[in-house]
Amino acid sequence: MLKKVVVVLTFMVVVTPFVIIAQDANKESEQPVGVTITGENVSLFETFAKGGTASSNSAVAQLNALKVTEAKDVDGKSLDDLKGKILIYLPTKEADSLITGNQMRGKTVTVIGKLFKQANAILVETIEGNGGEDDFDNLPVGSKSQLQVL
Repeated sequence: MLKKVVVVLTFMVVVTPFVIIAQDANKESEQPVGVTITGENVSLFETFAKGGTASSNSAVAQLNALKVTEAKDVDGKSLDDLKGKILIYLPTKEADSLITGNQMRGKTVTVIGKLFKQANAILVETIEGNGGEDDFDNLPVGSKSQLQVL
C-alpha cells in the first residue's frame, strides 16, 4: 500500500509541472491577425542558402515564400514592420500554386489571409491578382468559331 502511495505522489510531483507548463503555453499561443499582404513570391532555398540548391533535396529546393513589400491589417492599417520580411506559407489548398515550383516564383502577388506574426507564417485564404500577367488567354471563346470575344 505504501508503495502505491509513493508511486502516485511521485507521479503527481513529476507530471504536474509539465501539465501546468503546457497550459501556460496554450494561454500564450498567438492569435492570427487578418491581413492583406503584397510581395514577391521567392525561392525559399535561394533566399537563405544561395547557390546551395545542388546539395538539397529536389522537393525542398522548390519551396517558395513571400517577401513582403506592403502589408495591411483588416482595418487597412499599414504594418510597416513587415516590409522586407520573409513569410512562410502554411500548406493549404489555397496556397498550392504559391508554395512550390516556378509557376508563381518571382511574381508579385497579393495574399489575403491570417498572419502568425511571431512565426512569420501566413495562412492563405485568397490570392488576388495573377502575378502581373494579363487575362488575354482567359477571355471567353465563342462556341462555334473558338475566337476570343473581346
